[in-house]
Order: sequence, then structure tokens, then C-alpha cells
Amino acid sequence: IPRPPNAFMLYRSDFLKRRTIPPEVEKRQQNLSRIAGQCWNMLSDDEKAIWHDKAAAVQAAHYAKYPFYKFKP
Repeated sequence: IPRPPNAFMLYRSDFLKRRTIPPEVEKRQQNLSRIAGQCWNMLSDDEKAIWHDKAAAVQAAHYAKYPFYKFKP
């Protein structure tokens, strides 16, 4: 069972899907994640709240689908 994504993971996924950084400029996931993290840190609290709300909705859907899920690293 996959773990539900947190707010940053949803933001990063959207960041990459929108091709904010063109593949011709950077292809390495490590650098793309670093850039997405820097952009995340520059977001206002209101903008971050949107992603936290989306993460809560995904978490609720995950709980509905897997009510007895327990993260075990």
C-alpha cells in the first residue's frame, strides 16, 4: 500500500507536471527537487495552505480506501 503524499510532494508533482523548469534546462531529479524545495519555501502561508488542504483530502481518501493502514518503515 503506497503512502499518501504530503503537501510538498503534491506541490513538487504539480511543479514537475507543469514543466516549470524545461527538460532542456535541467533533467536531474535531484536538482529539480532542490529547485522545487526552494520555490516551496518562498510560497506564502496562504499558498501553502492550498497544498495542505489538498494533502488532507488525499489523506482522507487514502484512509477511506485503507482504513487499517499503518505506516511501517
